[in-house]
Amino acid sequence: MSNRIDPALAVLGEFGLIGRIRERIRHRSSGTVLGIGDDAAVLRIEPGRELLATTDMLLEGVHFRREWGGGFALGRKTLAVNLSDIAAMGGQPLYALLGLGIPAAGITLAEVEEVLAGLEAEADAWGVTLAGGDTCKSQSGLVLSVTLLGEAPAGRAIRRSGAQPGDGLWVTGRLGGSAAGLLALEMGLRSGAAWPPHVARPEWLGPEEEAAIQAAVSAHLTPVPRLTAGQALLQCATAMIDLSDGIASDAGHLCRESRVGVRFFAYQLPVHPGATVMARWTGRDVLDLVLRGGEDYELLFASGTDPRPILAGGAPGLSVARIGEVHAGPPEVTLTGADGQTDVLTGGFDHFRPGA
Repeated sequence: MSNRIDPALAVLGEFGLIGRIRERIRHRSSGTVLGIGDDAAVLRIEPGRELLATTDMLLEGVHFRREWGGGFALGRKTLAVNLSDIAAMGGQPLYALLGLGIPAAGITLAEVEEVLAGLEAEADAWGVTLAGGDTCKSQSGLVLSVTLLGEAPAGRAIRRSGAQPGDGLWVTGRLGGSAAGLLALEMGLRSGAAWPPHVARPEWLGPEEEAAIQAAVSAHLTPVPRLTAGQALLQCATAMIDLSDGIASDAGHLCRESRVGVRFFAYQLPVHPGATVMARWTGRDVLDLVLRGGEDYELLFASGTDPRPILAGGAPGLSVARIGEVHAGPPEVTLTGADGQTDVLTGGFDHFRPGA
């Protein structure tokens, strides 16, 4: 990586870069009255709808390394993690605002534009308009911060606070894949690349296991927000949260807001095949990857009825599993193992915990 500023970026300058961003943007949301180019965007939502707002930052060296997956994948993920928050409310995403901190040196204009292309591709996939933002020089690494605005039917956004004793606990997709993908990237494997010669390959690891690892790497680099599932679950979910910090931690948010206890059953947790492979290779506990790995961006939700018929129609092909139950009692998360022993769950990612 170069230690000097890219001449092309220096010549273009901040306002030239904003102009480049403006040129590539497509207005996909019908309520965009005025987008990039003024002091503020002018946006409209339809009567009978409520505005949803969320924001997430991705920091180089904390959330990503540019050399792991390339700028296009990073741009997609930057928006996807925000889309997942809107999905968890049962909402429809509409407008994004991008805060872009560009390092003073070590990044090229081409790399910046690749990130922007990925973000715009993700916006196109979900009908989102980039309506504004800000750019500045970063004194450390690349900083990507998105504020996403969406909408939901008035009074119907799914909160964390509605779970009731007797509800079932359900989760979409499979868990532990992103954490397994992160382990693989840290060990030197790359998405779509041949096995690196400097990484010793276990004798037992065949094509099926390698495919599982590649799927886990993809899950980490380019998570898929469960927007269609979230919108379908407006019909039955009583409470919902997306899994960004690990199910052990995120389930705790749900039970505290709902003032209930939640109980998981270890044998019912859907495990990503990449997590199984990476746990065997590294000696990690696969259950720890599933419970505390984080960044799965699946939906954990409570429902008093079976949601599978609803999801079969609203999000066909997406797996969903019942993994536990809601009960009256202290707002804590417990896990019951195959041996019948029940333990209180703690952990999950915390930016301010020592060692995080």
